[in-house]
Amino acid sequence: MNILLVDDDEALMQFMTQAVKARGHELIYTALSAEDALAQVVLRDYHLITLDIQMPGASGLDILPLLRNMCPHAVIAIISGHIPEDTIESMAECADVVMDKPILLEKFFDLLDTATQIAAHLDRVREMGRALVSVRES
Repeated sequence: MNILLVDDDEALMQFMTQAVKARGHELIYTALSAEDALAQVVLRDYHLITLDIQMPGASGLDILPLLRNMCPHAVIAIISGHIPEDTIESMAECADVVMDKPILLEKFFDLLDTATQIAAHLDRVREMGRALVSVRES
């Protein structure tokens, strides 16, 4: 499962990366800015993207619709200590979950486990589609 963690707090990024590794995931990518996150999404598809809102330069809200468009099947989780009340409805159009910082490790692990299950189900569906194509070709 490809995971992209986006936050400008380097210490938090290191902690989250270690937490993800402790849960058995190895394909972890990080971005310290919204611009870097977009560059990462151009390179590969992700199953889970965590996104902070307040960052230098473009905010997480600025790139949220782009991330949803570029990774339509990813679980996108906003994890931020600054969630403006007037943006929650618009965030819900592109984000799957919005969580306050500081996030409890148990909640973060629940997010990881759920995203892993979703990715596994999508892989099974895609495998069924490939099997159907190979049956029709033979």
